[in-house]
This record gives sequence, structure tokens and C-alpha cells, in this order.
Amino acid sequence: MHIHEKFRWLGVASVLAVGVLGCGSTETTLGGDATSDDTHHPPTTAPAFPGGSGEAAKPAIAYPAGPYGINAGSIVEDFEFVGYQNPSIKTDAMQTVRLADFYNPHADDPSYTPTDAAHDDRLYPEGSIYGAGMPKPKALAIDIGSVWCPPCNQEAKTELPPKHLKYKPMGGEFLLQLGDGATQGKAAVPKDLVNWTKKYKVDFPSTIDPDYKLGELFAANAWPANAIIDTRTMRIIVTVAGVPDDAYWTKFEKVITGG
Repeated sequence: MHIHEKFRWLGVASVLAVGVLGCGSTETTLGGDATSDDTHHPPTTAPAFPGGSGEAAKPAIAYPAGPYGINAGSIVEDFEFVGYQNPSIKTDAMQTVRLADFYNPHADDPSYTPTDAAHDDRLYPEGSIYGAGMPKPKALAIDIGSVWCPPCNQEAKTELPPKHLKYKPMGGEFLLQLGDGATQGKAAVPKDLVNWTKKYKVDFPSTIDPDYKLGELFAANAWPANAIIDTRTMRIIVTVAGVPDDAYWTKFEKVITGG
């Protein structure tokens, strides 16, 4: 089934179950198949631009080698999106956000000794949109929702703000992604993201994904969809359909602390 069609079906399930918090959550935990037939790698060249012009490929960004997969225990592919590193900071242009931005292989490595502070890969480098010298996260919570989805709106309003306030100082980061816009089955556009992040005062990385690239991660029956990534390895720890419960956040905290 095409990813877009699958998410359209998920949306129907979400509407039918709107009376239940999280639309009936299901969970897949660490320990699943760590391999996958999906061995795609990030592109090595930049796409062509209008008029036949092009752009040289940017320097490679460190990221774990594949194979990549969609199950708990698998390494998630280095997907790339457009959006905002911090929507609360006004900017005229959308930014590139990729999962490699959050890769932090030496987060808890006592033997790691960078040659100098400027090359400490636990910190964002000079010129980073995340802030030069700011620490990279130890765990990433991905949240996928849609503008038309009532539980997604409720989660954005009441669940995510206090959770981010709590976990950000501990080393946790969130990544919001809008799947559909206001119309079920129709991908969100930049204006949807701007309106959503303004409405809910979002201050963490937020993106749109017209190709529904992350959709394959969620064998779910409801929206929102959530996942925890250990940024030391970029492995998927758990995926959850619906608004996550306390056990999900306990697991997130354990990943942050290396438990």
C-alpha cells in the first residue's frame, strides 16, 4: 500500500476513535528485527535546480551506516525534511532539518577526547542553525500529527509543551512533523506548519513531509504517531500509535540517561 494511502486509512481510524485518548495506542518495543530490506542511503549529490543549473553536494555529515529499517532496534534512515529548527525564532525561509542533525555518538563516552572544543561532536558546530556550542540531544522524540486530527491538536496543546520543558534540559529533543493539513489525505504545506507552530507556540524542530517518508515507521492504527530514537546510535527504541502514555515518557527518560 502506498504510504499516502496508508496514512489516509490511519486518519479514518483516528476519527472513529477520537473519543478515546490517543485513539487506541499500540506499541512496538526495542528488540525487533534490526535489519531491513530498505537499504537506501542519503543522496550524495544535490538535486538539479530550474534552468539546468545545479548545486555541488554538501560535505558528508556523520551518520551510522546501514542497513536501515523501520522496526524497533533498527537504525532509522537519515531522512531530510524542510521546516524550522525553532519556530519561535522568526525567519523568512524554511530550513533543512535532517535526522543526522541529532546524531550524538559520543554523548556518554568517557574515553572521548576531542582535539579541541571546536571539534567536539557532542556540540553543534559554528554556523549551526541549532546554535553553535549547544549540546546535541541524547534522545529524540518524533511526533507526527495532522491539522485535521483532534487528538493531535490536543496533544500539541496540553501534552507536548510541558514534556519538552521538562526533558530539553535533561538532553531530550522533540521533532514535530505535520503529515496532513486541514484536509484528510492531503499533505501539509508550509502555511500549515507556520499556523500550527504559531497556534501552539512550538519551540522545537518542526517540519512537513509531503512524501510521507516517516510513514513506514508506524505500523499504527491511529494518529498521532510517536517514536523514540536513541541519538547515540540512531536506533528506533519504540513506536506508539496515539497519544503516548506515561510508560512512553518513562522510556524516553531512560534513553536520555542511558538506562
